[in-house]
Amino acid sequence: MIFDNAQKILKNIKEKKYSVVEVLESFLHQVEKVNPTINAIVALDAERALEKAKVADNKINSNSKLGSLHGLPMTIKDAFEVEGIVSTGGNPLWKDNLPTRNAEAVQRLVDAGAIIFGKTNVPYLSSDLQSFNDIYGVTNNPWDLERTPGGSSGGSAAALASGMTPLELGSDIGGSIRVPAHFCGLFGHKPSYNIISEVGHMPPPPGAISTGNGLSVAGPLARSPEDLELALDVLVAPQEQDQSAWKIKLPEARAKRASELKVAIWPNESYAEVDEEISKLILEVGEDLKHAGASVETAKLPISFEEIDKIYSQLLNPLMLAGAPQETFETLEKLNAGLDPSDMSELAKVARGSVLKYSDWVVINAMRQNMRQKWRKFFDNYDVILSPTSITPAFKHNHDPVHERKLNINGKDQEYLRATLWAGPAVSAGLPSTNVPIGLSSKGLPIGMQIMGPYLEDKTCLQAAKFVQDLRGKFKVPPSLN
Repeated sequence: MIFDNAQKILKNIKEKKYSVVEVLESFLHQVEKVNPTINAIVALDAERALEKAKVADNKINSNSKLGSLHGLPMTIKDAFEVEGIVSTGGNPLWKDNLPTRNAEAVQRLVDAGAIIFGKTNVPYLSSDLQSFNDIYGVTNNPWDLERTPGGSSGGSAAALASGMTPLELGSDIGGSIRVPAHFCGLFGHKPSYNIISEVGHMPPPPGAISTGNGLSVAGPLARSPEDLELALDVLVAPQEQDQSAWKIKLPEARAKRASELKVAIWPNESYAEVDEEISKLILEVGEDLKHAGASVETAKLPISFEEIDKIYSQLLNPLMLAGAPQETFETLEKLNAGLDPSDMSELAKVARGSVLKYSDWVVINAMRQNMRQKWRKFFDNYDVILSPTSITPAFKHNHDPVHERKLNINGKDQEYLRATLWAGPAVSAGLPSTNVPIGLSSKGLPIGMQIMGPYLEDKTCLQAAKFVQDLRGKFKVPPSLN
């Protein structure tokens, strides 16, 4: 049961094959069994969850009207406030934060009948590709405990891959949903910008109201694209402050069959070199889709990767530096003063972001809007574009200072933060993107790719993910857990 898709679990609950209590107890047993070595779930609310499960069972037995997630136990990334469960954002200053209300996206899940029984680990302020912090320690990848499950939704991905939860809510500004899904062999969806509320996300500090920062989004992780769609149908809605006037209705997928799909393929990029095994598998997926009748072409991009990254990094870095100590800004300002304008190293991009004036930001944002229109025209000719999710499969834990870390790609050392480069195109343009597992590396590690689609056409990405799932196979249980 614990590795079943959420849809199957819900069907079995509705048909009374299992009680909600039995389902919850199965997941709690798995947490007890495997979490000590994986450390994905960092706060449990078992007693209250069991009481809620009993109420849910009584509701089924009384033939009451049920929500689409009725009785489904699930966990939530510790970047979202959850009523009555310690919610820290990975920040020691917030380790005693006990919210009195749910984040808006969490509330939508609860209103649909989900039972939240725990929180999953994140890096400090969700600002790393690895999930570790001074409160809860390090989360390990179920495929290889010496490796990271990714970040910042790393606890989410590790819990899903190890059967401790059937569904998760994450967030993404630099690949934080997609990269952990890629590292752990899962499906993860970064939605179109601002179609799911982030009110109640941390950062900003607990209780603060963030109605959108221009880049980050909330979205689901799951073990199937069908489960992503199930969650998306619940989560997509205006923020509470806008609900009196606005409604959101996403268009249906452009294609019902693989043979109707128009696919662009983008397997590698000189500016953002990718592990050869990842590119090879993406090319294989392209061939699979072509054999299934899809139109598949090598992408002629509407804008260069370097230009995308210039826009993305200058939007992202000031945001990530918000609230940093004054000494950090002073150090980066000195570094920036001596920079060569052509220097596009990760540290140089951070330094530029530290001194960006608002008038410069206005120009960069105008460039972003122009780029969005170019992508819009691009998707007149294609339904989706397939590309790497990150430059490497899951790598070994490395908690050195960020700008001292290296990743080895095709025998060459690369800056650690280059692993976020492929997150940029979808984030900077506000586009939907779905990670889908497509195979294993020579070391037996999961490899995924992202399916990026037109703005607000999230269901086209999910439909394409279903086609790829049919061609490449479903979620695989990590060998150590079989």
